Amino acid sequence: MKLVQGKAKLPHQETSPMVQDLRRSEIISNRERFQWYPAPMSEDDFGWGLNRFMNAKNFLELPKIFLRTFDHMKSIGGSGLDVAYNTGTNILRDLFKSIKTLDDYKQLYKHLGHKDPIFIDDWMKDEEMGRQVLTGISPLAFERCNVIPDYCDVTDHDVRGLLPQDSSLETEIKAGRVYIADYTFVKDIERNKNPKTGDPFVCADCLGLFYASKEDGLFRPIAIQLIPNDRASVFTPNDSHYDWLLAKMYFRATTSSIHEWHYHFLSTHGVSETFCISTLRSFPRCHPLYKLLRPHLITVPTINTDARTVIMPQGSLANRSNSLNSLSALRHCYKSFNILQLDIPALLKSKGTDDPNLLPNYHYRDDAILLWQVMEKYVENILKICYNSDDDVVNDNELQDWVFELAHEGFGWQDKNTRGFPDQISSISQLVHLCTIIIFTSSAQHASVNFGQMESYQFVPNSPGCMTLPVHKKGEATLDRIIATLPDVATSSIFISFSYSLSHFNDDEVYLGEFPERLFTEDSVAKIQQEFRDKLATVEKQIVERNNGLKYSYTYLMPNKIPNSIAI
Repeated sequence: MKLVQGKAKLPHQETSPMVQDLRRSEIISNRERFQWYPAPMSEDDFGWGLNRFMNAKNFLELPKIFLRTFDHMKSIGGSGLDVAYNTGTNILRDLFKSIKTLDDYKQLYKHLGHKDPIFIDDWMKDEEMGRQVLTGISPLAFERCNVIPDYCDVTDHDVRGLLPQDSSLETEIKAGRVYIADYTFVKDIERNKNPKTGDPFVCADCLGLFYASKEDGLFRPIAIQLIPNDRASVFTPNDSHYDWLLAKMYFRATTSSIHEWHYHFLSTHGVSETFCISTLRSFPRCHPLYKLLRPHLITVPTINTDARTVIMPQGSLANRSNSLNSLSALRHCYKSFNILQLDIPALLKSKGTDDPNLLPNYHYRDDAILLWQVMEKYVENILKICYNSDDDVVNDNELQDWVFELAHEGFGWQDKNTRGFPDQISSISQLVHLCTIIIFTSSAQHASVNFGQMESYQFVPNSPGCMTLPVHKKGEATLDRIIATLPDVATSSIFISFSYSLSHFNDDEVYLGEFPERLFTEDSVAKIQQEFRDKLATVEKQIVERNNGLKYSYTYLMPNKIPNSIAI
């Protein structure tokens, strides 16, 4: 047996031939132990058209490093039981015969011991819908509108009285006050089938226009078009109560459907597993990047393997409660996926949503930027202990092999499109940036899109997982039509139960700033980690103070609510 120091060290700084050999041997062993999923042969293969992941059919085939704690086992095992229990209970209670009003949908979650969502008294209001679009669980699904798309038929007449007096859409667009959430791309995504009727679920190829008021700072929907190039499918607050309410429900149903596969799974779970496997394959345990990144990646292959086994297959319960087919949605979104979508400061700027003067009360943006800056400084301080110059980065062959594999074997393995990921790193600043993206994605970004799902989805009319009847035209919406369009009791119960399971923190959760495993042995790193915790505490204090002045607090990015890595 050979023993070596636990100190973080770069390969070209290692002078001992024995240790050099040990590093190379460990990497060879790692590549055998952590194998990529093999190249798919057809579209019937799960991996077709996706980023790469761990080669394991189920969690029992995963290396022991990924084994769950008892609390994680209990949480995952309970997910299926929650779904079965809630669905069975609701059907046995014969609730499907008692859904006559929208408030009756509260019965579908009450027996889970869950209280009404905090916004239950306001859910029909336009300002509440705007708040959920702005700072809900899909806070990156909209952008500044610079021009009305050709397929959008909304006119100034449609939004009369919804903009400042004597103003127009063109004027407000130029002023930077109009925003758009455009889901027309979902037309190319396969719909799941309603298990009760065999017909495809309805997912509107819709878009919504929103106005950020300079007067009261509120963010409100001013128009929704449910079918591109179809004037008859344009609805605004000027329409009848039920016409406008049903249009908002179709819009919210599309939002929730694409959220689960694009913003939640692909953009946090999926990419983090690619980061994880490439990291474990490329570095020995003494490399500083292994020590830095492992705490933020180590749990994701297990939960993702469960997702591929239980949640995403054709006919799964999740596919029976979401209008968009999981694999079809993931493959479609991955075609246009780019690293920019994970670089939050750059993404916000590209979307035109970075200016708090034009877009106030965008709490996700404000909190995310604070956390990003704290993480970036933490990463920089850690890496500069080992990397004294850009030459150290260039000469680190383990680092260069890692980033090349990440780009070509992780993200570009099928179509040779590396999606903006660099295949070489030439400076400390470039390395800091990439590591910040990885850590933020697998911690803060996942928290922002995951843990609010029960709050958002438990009351089905607020945000349905699917719709069952074709979109309506003006004058067609009634309460009976709305109830007939919403998913039935069984489908809604599955949707609620998955949301319930995904929104729970584990009892043994490790949160941002906590380091129960002492991977770094240096006292200088311990000092940096304490500084990191102190800065997170400062951010948390700022968020608490801000929230004290809000009707509904935004807490998804509170540091004490952000797990270190993705485990659910």
